[in-house]
Amino acid sequence: MTNYLNPSKHQAQLSSQPYQRDEIQPGIVHIGVGAFHRAHQAVYLDRLLAEPEGKQWGLIGVNIRPQDSASFTRFMQQKGEYVLKTMDPKGGTEYQHIRSIMHQIDGAQVPQEVDKAIADASIQIVSSTVTEGGYYLDENQVLLEDHPAIQADIEGGRNTLYAFLYAGLKKRSETSKAKITLLCCDNLRHNGKHLQTGLMQFLAAKQDQALAQWIKDNVTFPCAMVDRITPKPSQIHVKDVQERFGMNDQMTVMGEDFIQWVIEDNFAGERPPLEKVDVQMVDKVDPYEEAKIRILNAGHTCVTYQAALKGLTYFDEAMRDAELKQYFTDFANQDAIPAIGDSIVDLPNYFSIIAARFSNANIGDTVERICTDGYAKYPIFVYPSLAGIYKLNRVPHKTLQGIAGWFVFFQKAAAGQIEMPYHEPNLDAMKAFTNDEAGIKAFTHDRFLWGNLPEDYPNFPEHLAQAIREMQATYA
Repeated sequence: MTNYLNPSKHQAQLSSQPYQRDEIQPGIVHIGVGAFHRAHQAVYLDRLLAEPEGKQWGLIGVNIRPQDSASFTRFMQQKGEYVLKTMDPKGGTEYQHIRSIMHQIDGAQVPQEVDKAIADASIQIVSSTVTEGGYYLDENQVLLEDHPAIQADIEGGRNTLYAFLYAGLKKRSETSKAKITLLCCDNLRHNGKHLQTGLMQFLAAKQDQALAQWIKDNVTFPCAMVDRITPKPSQIHVKDVQERFGMNDQMTVMGEDFIQWVIEDNFAGERPPLEKVDVQMVDKVDPYEEAKIRILNAGHTCVTYQAALKGLTYFDEAMRDAELKQYFTDFANQDAIPAIGDSIVDLPNYFSIIAARFSNANIGDTVERICTDGYAKYPIFVYPSLAGIYKLNRVPHKTLQGIAGWFVFFQKAAAGQIEMPYHEPNLDAMKAFTNDEAGIKAFTHDRFLWGNLPEDYPNFPEHLAQAIREMQATYA
């Protein structure tokens, strides 16, 4: 079969895995074909398809968001093929022609086609990357049934991941009846459990006890940890690929040279031999997950708002700012690592790797992108270090500073005192966080953000309020 994207020049610079696409069968349906999936899971599967044992593990890529249908149409026109541009900290650049997404379905347009794919017995896995907010669970892991999207889906709509899984699995339970694995690849702690919790509550709301029982008997939800810094797609890289190779790729994606995927070995049916392409198959993902979320994700989150207050554009600039570089080092060594405690992961070495990755000037990851959605990030990424240090009878000064940076940033953004826009889907939930003592009190006692910390550690609200005042004075 002829490749859709054919370079007319510099062919030697564009690598491609040695398999024929017409010899590949799909074994995985993936929901949420964004830049991260195309720079991460699709890359591992592309490697696997070149292995003799990997031929039945092609991907079917599914879009479920109407707002993404236009770009997904272009992806379909390219037959799911695109170029991945990888850049290391020293400027070394590689280009890979990724072809693992064999078929594409725009579920926002033809949802029944998604159902057929999920019901097919040859499909062994449904994986997903729908962002942290795509699971509609509150801080107590209770499904937000009053959310308009969830309400609509309970009544038969097609807005969320749950609605598509419900319809596809129901069809599967009535036709092929084959066991299947639901593999969450989103950046959530215990992500497989999150998906299972949300889906089972959705089924309860749908009052479908028969399907709920079938899922309990035939479906597993392994946890996974995924890691690769993948900036928002840029026309700079699209243009580079088009001009360098003389090919009309509109879907170029770019990422750092580091990549990691750790999966709990808990599959209902067949599982792909991903260990052959350096995926770590483990009994428990937790240690790897905790290290990443508490050092990388929390580090990103705590540094980025302070970088925004300094007027920095790219995150690597923060790592060349003496104050912020030292802040990240102190945050990791004084708060994040002690709060984790004993781990099978070499945490000091892991921190060093993260610091080097953050310093990669070739990534061009923007502070604006990382600032997005702070209200959802702090409870997931930052709260564990906050609570962990208080449990050690210490004050998490660096974590408090990172939280204070966020508070001052969103106040300045709301007042038009900072040029960088703040993309925050949860502004309604933040209305009480006004820039005065009442607002600070509401912020320091917010249960979604800080859980029971104000009750368990009564000094916490004043510690955070003091950190906010100090940050306000710094950026007055």
